[in-house]
Amino acid sequence: MPIDPNNQNYFSLDEQAPVALPWWKVRKNHMRMLAVVGIVIGVGVVGYYGYQTYSLTHVDVAKVDQAKNIIENAAASCATDKDPKACEDRARSDAARTTGQSSVCSGLADKKLTNCVTLIAMDSGDKDVCSELSGLDQSTCEDEAIFAAATKAKDYSMCSSITDDATKATCQAQLVSVVIAAGECSKYGINDSICGFQGKLDAVVASGNPAGCAQFSGDQAATCEDVFLSIDQDSDGLSLLEEYKLGTSDTNADTDGDGYTDSQEVASGHDPLK
Repeated sequence: MPIDPNNQNYFSLDEQAPVALPWWKVRKNHMRMLAVVGIVIGVGVVGYYGYQTYSLTHVDVAKVDQAKNIIENAAASCATDKDPKACEDRARSDAARTTGQSSVCSGLADKKLTNCVTLIAMDSGDKDVCSELSGLDQSTCEDEAIFAAATKAKDYSMCSSITDDATKATCQAQLVSVVIAAGECSKYGINDSICGFQGKLDAVVASGNPAGCAQFSGDQAATCEDVFLSIDQDSDGLSLLEEYKLGTSDTNADTDGDGYTDSQEVASGHDPLK
């Protein structure tokens, strides 16, 4: 086929063929590179200001300095301790918790670090403190912080934010009485049998008579008796349940008036009623 010199698809024999430029010299790629750089810078700026915000809200410089002083003061005594490192770790953990500064925990490692941060999160009820940790440790820390906050606020609904099922169940079990007292069992879908038991238990406890526990059986009876085991109205060393079984007074520490408390007589093998 003859070559047509007027055809633009051809170039003259004395011209050089076009040379492909490296990708970084191609103009259309310049905008792409600028966009990528912009994104990287943007992420960095957001991260920096995010960290600064966290620092401003969670780090108290004066308290951090206070914690450092506590640690430095403990250093001398730790130097003569049989396990200086363990002593220093305890001092750091105590200083962090005393001042409420989780950043002070960073000098610890592994479980010591986790425990230190978690305790501060629980003390404050602030799950954001747990950001010092990562993975499962962070998740567990956040659950414990929510649990502590819910208990302090007596807010049953807060328990639903806990991710671990066992911890959530424990939180709800501890606060179910609040829901029952407010008459909100249906609101939270709490089983009527549980609400019914709690109501009856409250009535028995209010009566101050452990005999009322006889109406329950199994775990419910044990729960009722546990409540009376924790009550010692006359501070004689015997619980209300023990006084009930012995027949001694729960308002008089020395039922028989012989100068010995009821618990002293029981401990020594004597009859507290004679």
